[in-house]
Amino acid sequence: MREPNTAPSLGGRTPSAISPPVGIARATAPSVMHASPRLRIVFLAADDEFAGEMQRFLYARHPDWIVGSVISSHPIYKRSRIGALLFVLRRSGFIFLSEMLRIRLTGGLLYSKKRVFPSRLARSHNVDVLVSSNINDGRSVAILHAWRPDLIISTNFSHYIGKTVRESIARYGCWNLHKSLLPHYRGMAPSFHALLEGATTVGATLHVVAKELDVGDVLSQAEVCVSNTDSVYSLNRRTAVAGGRLLAAFLESYDPTSIKATPQSGNGRPNYTYPTRAEVKRFRRMGPKFYAYGSE
Repeated sequence: MREPNTAPSLGGRTPSAISPPVGIARATAPSVMHASPRLRIVFLAADDEFAGEMQRFLYARHPDWIVGSVISSHPIYKRSRIGALLFVLRRSGFIFLSEMLRIRLTGGLLYSKKRVFPSRLARSHNVDVLVSSNINDGRSVAILHAWRPDLIISTNFSHYIGKTVRESIARYGCWNLHKSLLPHYRGMAPSFHALLEGATTVGATLHVVAKELDVGDVLSQAEVCVSNTDSVYSLNRRTAVAGGRLLAAFLESYDPTSIKATPQSGNGRPNYTYPTRAEVKRFRRMGPKFYAYGSE
């Protein structure tokens, strides 16, 4: 699942063009590699820099594999942008909400050249974009079918993915790239909760999408060590980059006839959500930062 992002998401190129977000950099990654057979991949994403980091390595290496990009128009599933802001304000409080907005605005001003967004990646590679408020509605499902994907891959996506999208569209199924070492820190805000609990190692997990959130069988993982200077923002970026590299490398060697996913252990582990006001207060008393200049 995705890290909380209360600022509005902007779409990419759709059947009717939509303006790009401000401050997007051109993706950079290792030189293009050639692999066979060609896959047909559809990305699902929030239009934020973390999803962009998850996608940019595959765009750089195999842009012809990506046949469609779905951009969420809702920062929280089935909630309007105003509704999402009010939900986070009620649950997590003003401080958490303001820090999430500061991460987006400050990072956008200071590090605009580093930021890559899914809408710009799709547009720059002439990939069709669907801006969707509900990935499970009839229009979204019809367009997904029309793209004839081999794989649907969720990257920091904000929608619950229903059974039809999970099981009945892509030839090889539906995957999710999550910013933690599952089964640790399932659900929302994994970087926040990892810092709150003093985790020393986090990471990224590529897994099969299941009915319940972040419990599907694991395809591959990458570890990321937590430093004493990490903030919520820097840990989000570093796990997103690790996940993007992991995804590109895994797909280049992917053989659907031989790959076997590994069931997750730890069925009793909690599924995290947006932090409570008490958790935010404890986080601030402990000393970690939401955003620290130079920690990126």
